[in-house]
Amino acid sequence: MRVMIFAGLLLAGCGAVKGSGPVTAPATAAGPDTCNAAAHQGLVGRDAASALVLPEPKRLVGPNDAVTTDFIPTRLNVALDATDNIVAITCG
Repeated sequence: MRVMIFAGLLLAGCGAVKGSGPVTAPATAAGPDTCNAAAHQGLVGRDAASALVLPEPKRLVGPNDAVTTDFIPTRLNVALDATDNIVAITCG
């Protein structure tokens, strides 16, 4: 009886998952500049404290930081390197 239950569970795990199609990420670099990131590119190369003058909404993202996958077109994403220097400013 245990073998039958185990076999049933094993076969159930082999089935296709609904909605498991290809995942597409929103385009940030090629898309429109909805957050006015181009106007702030002069901050690239400066320290993270320089990002405090940026308008909200914004998020600072370090090299090992976990981030949510929600895409907010008007939000500025400020990517930082290991020494807290700004390496990129994008929308999302």
